[in-house]
Amino acid sequence: MPGTPRRVAALLAAAVALAGCGIADTGVLPAGEPARGGLTAGSGDLLRVYFVTQEGTWPVSRPAPAGDRLQPAMDALLAGPTADERRRGLATELPRASQRVRARTADGRVELRLPWLVRDLRPVAVSQLVCTAAAGAGGAPVIEVYEPGMTGGPWPVRCDESGSAVPAGEGGFS
Repeated sequence: MPGTPRRVAALLAAAVALAGCGIADTGVLPAGEPARGGLTAGSGDLLRVYFVTQEGTWPVSRPAPAGDRLQPAMDALLAGPTADERRRGLATELPRASQRVRARTADGRVELRLPWLVRDLRPVAVSQLVCTAAAGAGGAPVIEVYEPGMTGGPWPVRCDESGSAVPAGEGGFS
């Protein structure tokens, strides 16, 4: 019978292929602890900085220095998005400043001292400042906004869940 050796060889090759590689199934085995390292949202090694997209503000994570994160977050915001972040469509609406935005915590609130008048900023720029300050302070505290030459009390605002600056309780924007 012509072709019989070929058929036998083909059947033998198929049987070997179906038999697998000879490793028996061991079932489910514990894998141990999850991998560690790198930057994750819960690692505490991040700054959260808010930039702008066409849809509004968008948070990005940056490596954080040890210690206070509030002022470094504000400094990172003023430095603007990285080249990679700009390629992804992130921008800032904050104008260049001749002075630093200063931020510090005081009695469970954040004092945010601006080098600009709020009326000269677009609302999304105010949201960038307020939400970055709130994240840098470790949560959603009240942010007290101070302007140059301001008389009277600060503007109490907070960052809402959508990444927008909103009035904090009574008083609001007046």
